[in-house]
Amino acid sequence: MARFHLAQQRARLATVPAAGATVSLGDCGSHCRGAEFLDGRGYRTLALEEAVEAVARRFDGFYFGRFDVRAASPEAFGRGEFTVIELNGVTSEATHIYDPKVGLLDAYRALFAQWSLAFEIGAANARAGAPVTLVRTLIRDTCSALLRVRP
Repeated sequence: MARFHLAQQRARLATVPAAGATVSLGDCGSHCRGAEFLDGRGYRTLALEEAVEAVARRFDGFYFGRFDVRAASPEAFGRGEFTVIELNGVTSEATHIYDPKVGLLDAYRALFAQWSLAFEIGAANARAGAPVTLVRTLIRDTCSALLRVRP
């Protein structure tokens, strides 16, 4: 990632930030930009759960996903004081599985649990009359999309 960050920060490379100054290397965290994802489940509180539920209810038809958030501090986060910077739907995964302390089996358990929940939600929605995409249609549309993005 050094080449990427050096190119992005080229105009500031000769500048020394003041003590205590914050220097942003990018807009959002991602693996390809060197972000580290840690297990934050220890910050879970009733206030946090209620705040997340209140945000989720604003999106009709949103049953499963992940909010990427910012908070002033871990304590503020635990109180449910956060700003949503991104909403990821059913294809998102719990980012705690990328914590170096989380083992491979635990990561797979988390993924299988969320996929199971996603399929349960999908089945319930289908029983309630939601349209269902046939597997062959999904494969056809995916292949078409992949062919469109090729150079």
